[in-house]
Amino acid sequence: MSVAVEQSTSEAGHSHGQSIFARRPFLTAVLVGVGSLAPHFFLSPQASLGFSAVLIGLIAGIYFGFAVTRGSPRDQFVEFNVSGAFAVAGMIGLLVAPIVLPLTYFGHALWDLAHHNRWKLPLVSIPQWYVPWCVIIDVIVGAGLILLWRANGIL
Repeated sequence: MSVAVEQSTSEAGHSHGQSIFARRPFLTAVLVGVGSLAPHFFLSPQASLGFSAVLIGLIAGIYFGFAVTRGSPRDQFVEFNVSGAFAVAGMIGLLVAPIVLPLTYFGHALWDLAHHNRWKLPLVSIPQWYVPWCVIIDVIVGAGLILLWRANGIL
């Protein structure tokens, strides 16, 4: 099989068109944001804190994935370290001060906006739809955690 045929076959196996997230970013962001809050209604306070800490680490790590697949070594260094900082903030929220967790989600929304690149920052290229998509999720989760945890006496 020639290289061109192999490449074509390989691409055909992975070419499913644009994702539902890219086609409907606002709707899917709201659904993912609300869906990310749903488990908190069933978790103990400590488990809710833990889930929030893990989720912010996961969310922040996605940018490192973009850097690995699209970025320079500098981009990878920046995104790895920023993802690590969000993970540390998540641990501080889990172990020291719960209010740090929702504030970390709001902080991540600002990091998302930095990638929109209207400020001409030298950051890894992100799909245009992803930035507002992630901002919506971060704000929903951050605000939802504040409301839910205040009602449950966590904050």
